[in-house]
Amino acid sequence: MKTITIITEQVTDRVLTAAMPPKGVASVRISANRNGVDDVDAATYRSFRNRDRFKANYRIEMVVEDNAVETVFDAISFAYGVGLLGDAEMWVKAPALALVA
Repeated sequence: MKTITIITEQVTDRVLTAAMPPKGVASVRISANRNGVDDVDAATYRSFRNRDRFKANYRIEMVVEDNAVETVFDAISFAYGVGLLGDAEMWVKAPALALVA
């Protein structure tokens, strides 16, 4: 099993469902990603040059079977390419192994 993590500006359950292949995804978790977003009113910084700092970001974490990683990665890349996802970052990693006592 591998974990695919995506940080994106916009996402809906319909887009994610449409982008996912029918097999290979064990679980999906979507949460708000507050890293790098200040808790200040954007109007206070109207002249601030980096407007992306105030956009909402979402973190999507998917646990995927080893044989489906490439298919899922390609499907998400396609969804991004046709504009279903906003600006996004995506990476794959092996989940940490749990130690059983």
